[in-house]
Amino acid sequence: MMNLKDKVCIVTGAGKGIGRCIALTMAEKGAVPVIVDIDEKNAAGVAAEINAMGIPSMAVKTDVSKVQEITDMVEAVGQKYGRIDVLVNNAGIIDKAPFDQLTEQEWDRVMNVNLKSAFFTSQQVLKYMTKQKSGKIINIASLAGRTGGFSVGCAYSASKAAMIGLTKSLARKVAGYNINVNTVAPGPTESDIGLTEEDYEALKKNILLGRVGKQENIADVVAFLAGDGAAFMTGATIDVNGGMFIG
Repeated sequence: MMNLKDKVCIVTGAGKGIGRCIALTMAEKGAVPVIVDIDEKNAAGVAAEINAMGIPSMAVKTDVSKVQEITDMVEAVGQKYGRIDVLVNNAGIIDKAPFDQLTEQEWDRVMNVNLKSAFFTSQQVLKYMTKQKSGKIINIASLAGRTGGFSVGCAYSASKAAMIGLTKSLARKVAGYNINVNTVAPGPTESDIGLTEEDYEALKKNILLGRVGKQENIADVVAFLAGDGAAFMTGATIDVNGGMFIG
């Protein structure tokens, strides 16, 4: 399906893991991915991979917990391409602290990266999308936001539940501009976000399909939501968890 051809797509946290896989999948479908990550070397490496595919890509080092850096990044993308068609709010960090040991500093760090970044990146990108009267925003939440989490802490679960609420709110606000806002909520997925092999083995016992997901399973759903096939979907949360949660 080539309905992503030449679509300018910002992916945050795209320097590694699921974000990298999303960016590569979007490129394979013809999109022009912008690799946003706090790690400049990783971001440049992913952009180079995409350029080697014959697809133009740019890397922008950004700390998405800082609004000014988000603003600068979006302005740089807008100046280069003149439009922004897709935003994937993927950047995130995990916490596993017991509830009685979670500090204010760690709570704020998780909320800033996981939730605050998604809102303010969306806010800046929507300046372009509302003028275009088109666009797709895809937020990456988590099974933990649906269930309260199994191997993660309260801050992570709360941030991902809030991401689902943010999706619904934004969807209502921007539908009149022909902009779709949806969420993907992955279950346990092969990645480097912070779960151990022991964590994965314990989680697999509760997954109906008996295995953890692959990064490509998440990326393919994101690509679907970015395309024309999902044109009549907004405010939705798609669970990709192998049957660990059926809601």
